[in-house]
Amino acid sequence: MQFEIKNQVFGQGRPKICVPLVGDTQELLVSEAQLAEKSSCEVVEWRVDLFEEVTSLEAVVATLSEIRENLPSKLLLVTFRTRAEGGQRDISLHYYQELYEAVAATGQVELLDVELGVAEYLGRGFIQGLKKQGVGIILSYHNFQKTPADGELLLKVSVMKQFAADFGKLAVMPHELKDVLRFMNVSVQLAELTELPLILISMGDLGKTTRVSGELIHSVMTFGSLTDSSAPGQIPVEELRQVLDVMHMEKSE
Repeated sequence: MQFEIKNQVFGQGRPKICVPLVGDTQELLVSEAQLAEKSSCEVVEWRVDLFEEVTSLEAVVATLSEIRENLPSKLLLVTFRTRAEGGQRDISLHYYQELYEAVAATGQVELLDVELGVAEYLGRGFIQGLKKQGVGIILSYHNFQKTPADGELLLKVSVMKQFAADFGKLAVMPHELKDVLRFMNVSVQLAELTELPLILISMGDLGKTTRVSGELIHSVMTFGSLTDSSAPGQIPVEELRQVLDVMHMEKSE
């Protein structure tokens, strides 16, 4: 359950920390990128759906170049999050494909987050085309209403594996403590069923424990906040690093 990108090995030791860039202008994004470069995270996610010029491929590519220039030591993840899965806006499937292909073709990103539902519409060829550009693919599923049944979550990961994802991501909303505990138990079942590196998050205050217990639940990456959070329950990056250090299990090295 390991995946290596550049000098980072996911699934070995502490979960990698990812922080989001959530600015809506190039100026704000560059400022956030400079802060992220100085932080202790390993991965920086550009939430491109929050960018006010996202419908211009030229503006996206130009801004991506500026962000990359200010993140020489971090892995860069680009994500367009749709409204259905907690994002800012929607775009057509045709433009979604154009956007991701344009970003991948720049050679300036290491990772792309593709929503599983979008991948199912656009097909395996879309995913394979992105991977041929040398980027790692996170296939993700977010549910802001509930924590689905175990069988549904297991099926989602199975489909992610079939699409040749490099990572699978499940982010779900708990309503009571037993939802969090059940989700953590699902991680044990997943570890026994698949070698796919997974990112597992139970959101909100109830789910905060999953953001710091990645080594225990076999989650290879967790999300912290740099300035503003991009999802409920995110912990400021430096606090998150301290807790991960405390939670670190030596036997996992």
